[in-house]
Amino acid sequence: MAGIDNDDRTFRCRACGNKAVPITFSSTEDWIHFRQSKIKGKEQERARPEFSTVPILPVDTRPLLSVGGIDIPILKLAEVVDLRWDGSNIDRNDYHVSFDRYWKAVSGQRYNASDIMLMDLSGVRNGNPNFRVLRELVKHKYDVWLDLGIRSEADVYDAFAIEVSRALVDTSLCNSLKLFDEIFALSDRCVPCIQVANGEVIWRRANAGPATIKGSIKAMKDIGFEEVAVIDVRRLGTKLGITEDMLSELEGSEVRVIVGGGVLESDLERIKMKGLKGAFIDPFTPIIKDIVAEVGEDKEFVSSPATVMRKARSGNHLATD
Repeated sequence: MAGIDNDDRTFRCRACGNKAVPITFSSTEDWIHFRQSKIKGKEQERARPEFSTVPILPVDTRPLLSVGGIDIPILKLAEVVDLRWDGSNIDRNDYHVSFDRYWKAVSGQRYNASDIMLMDLSGVRNGNPNFRVLRELVKHKYDVWLDLGIRSEADVYDAFAIEVSRALVDTSLCNSLKLFDEIFALSDRCVPCIQVANGEVIWRRANAGPATIKGSIKAMKDIGFEEVAVIDVRRLGTKLGITEDMLSELEGSEVRVIVGGGVLESDLERIKMKGLKGAFIDPFTPIIKDIVAEVGEDKEFVSSPATVMRKARSGNHLATD
């Protein structure tokens, strides 16, 4: 969005503040493709990892929807929360820390995460993502996998307007496979997120898509997707580790699979051995909790200190190769 700079009559971008010549697009689709090509160019500056390790950062933006007129950085106000599956939805637990503190922990030298999966719980549960907060959080990160609760093509435009690396599309929010067809036609940077409970894929309504994991992966491959996420929602946030049944089910998949649901750092070697290409790490594994505790907290902004079992430092814990 270009606006004329009143000082020298040149054009200044309202999003980043840089001066440039404005470009006119004939459609929203053309604009999305242009932005994606620019993001791809930036990503090509570094090699894509053979195995992606992506910590999940669930952010509860609901308390911030009514915040206004307070001069406190969003990074301090936004909270990374723990997760649980209540039988029908993903929701937060009581444990939480400030986004700023959590990010310092997982991006520091001990953990060394370069990608994160940012989950807006308000968007996922209620279809009401807080874009003001998401824009502030995303612009500080390198590669963001964003789950804001995509339910339509319009939501895809919103996701990439924030300039994320990838946008997750949850099966639990989709009425039919037709949405995945439409989304694939719009962008190759959307990743189907096959959500599973009790071994069956969760769809928004009955018979919206294949009930089995293998059937759903094949359906996504047939559409054209080369990468899918598979998350066992019942284990999400439990920190109990990935199940052997899930790994066996995903072994031999013909697409790049990123798996999540209770995943610990100690699971990574088993996941690699099954030929999978990445893992979504639970938000507060014992290792992450330990590092978060050492980062410390700003008493002015943390509403309720978390209770963390402290461990003796025993060397670096790397979440990447």
